[in-house]
Amino acid sequence: MNLQQLKVFVLTVELKKLYLVAQELNITQPTVTFHLNKLQEELGIALFHTKSYHVIRLTEAGRAFYHYASQIYSLSVEAESTMDIYRGNAAGQLAIGSTHTPATYLLPPLLQALQSSYPGLSVLLDVRQAGLILEKIKKYELDIGIVSNTRIADSDLIVHPLLQDDLVLIFTPDHPFADADELTPDALAEYPFVSHEAGSISKQLIDRWADKHGVQLRVSLEISGTEALKSAVRHRLGFGMIAEASIQQELAEGKLQSKPIPGWTPERHIYAVRHRNKLVSPALHMFWNILIDNYTDRPDGHRLS
Repeated sequence: MNLQQLKVFVLTVELKKLYLVAQELNITQPTVTFHLNKLQEELGIALFHTKSYHVIRLTEAGRAFYHYASQIYSLSVEAESTMDIYRGNAAGQLAIGSTHTPATYLLPPLLQALQSSYPGLSVLLDVRQAGLILEKIKKYELDIGIVSNTRIADSDLIVHPLLQDDLVLIFTPDHPFADADELTPDALAEYPFVSHEAGSISKQLIDRWADKHGVQLRVSLEISGTEALKSAVRHRLGFGMIAEASIQQELAEGKLQSKPIPGWTPERHIYAVRHRNKLVSPALHMFWNILIDNYTDRPDGHRLS
């Protein structure tokens, strides 16, 4: 088993077509087939259900092997990129994963500061749900994650809380909530509600809150993305619950109003996350310290020296 065989295997699983793998690696399609056959022969077990490779479907052993092969492949790509930097052929790249709120409202000025200090740096910003970001960090596909989440407990990860990221109620200035002296969970259930998409941390927290108070919200629209949700609320499709950091401009302009969610228990933060075993490049070193300096009251012990 060699690195080229692992690359061919991983790309075959991800691209699903042998001709695409051949194009990616600049080899012929018969060579792709040769490497796949040779790999399975050396392992002594079938990784695919068919030998024709017209339909790419992994066996149980194939799925288990992909878990390790994908990490080795990612590390090999990272190693090659790092050597390019030392050879002077590249300025370096920083792959950042982020959930929607920090990507939109926290990261842009920090990335500006980073690129001012690190000219020529190529930054990849991958905006996804928290669970997917953490998974990609564990597979060495991202250098760092900035995620809104509840407690993150994983021995493979270094996790540092940056700031609290609580949800609040948002609604238009003419909504009945605007004049209410006091709101209750039952009162919220009487009005249309614009919900976050299934699977998001916000949706999970809101569902947990509703279960705790025994209420069922009247979902008028389920939507993906912070800006889309705010727009739906502005167009009176319902009230929403959203990260407080994401509505500062709308509050200042008077387009939306906000109030605390009745009976809400704060438990969400924005975290900086990186893999414990991943090489800390100069760009990652600088960006981690920028985050700590901007969002930690006492950064001693958290900065990278």
